[in-house]
Amino acid sequence: MSVTMEAVLEVLEPDEPNYDKAASLGPDALPHLKTLVMGNDPMLAAKAAYAASLLEGDQGKDVVAAAAHSETASVRVAAAAAATNLPTDSAAEVLMDLVDDSDEGVRKVALSSVPADAPPELSAKLESQPGRAAGAGSEAVAEAPEGEGTAARMPGEGQSMMPQEKPAAGLMPGEKPQASGGDAQGTGLMPGERH
Repeated sequence: MSVTMEAVLEVLEPDEPNYDKAASLGPDALPHLKTLVMGNDPMLAAKAAYAASLLEGDQGKDVVAAAAHSETASVRVAAAAAATNLPTDSAAEVLMDLVDDSDEGVRKVALSSVPADAPPELSAKLESQPGRAAGAGSEAVAEAPEGEGTAARMPGEGQSMMPQEKPAAGLMPGEKPQASGGDAQGTGLMPGERH
């Protein structure tokens, strides 16, 4: 079955992309995903990079690598986040330039995406960076402080960085569940609202 650009756009254009369905399109979607990554729409480019990373093995590595070299920081953030879905060696190739990117948000997401079993070349690069301890990649904070660098979140995901994160049942994205022992009944608040 041949995958069309229309089929790819159908799953990626909504605010909340259907990444499971995007992955089910398989490797036939790769040419279209690469076209989107290289295109002029940063939101679609970021979504396409992440969708490519969900394909089995490292089939989407070239698309994610193309996103890692985008001129747009938000697309590079998506590539850094997408690297976590790739096998270790492929992830390391994508992350080599991103861990010392000029954008702080890109760097932070890239550092948080470094595999625990990173190849020696990537580990050496991390250790040679001023102010970086060995193993810093696995413990780095994934979101840039407000007002600094690029917001470290996936396109279409509100405040969430990773697309698979979903709010608890009955909550809107970004809402926090009520503290245990209390509920919204009788308080004048809707479930999920805070005082």
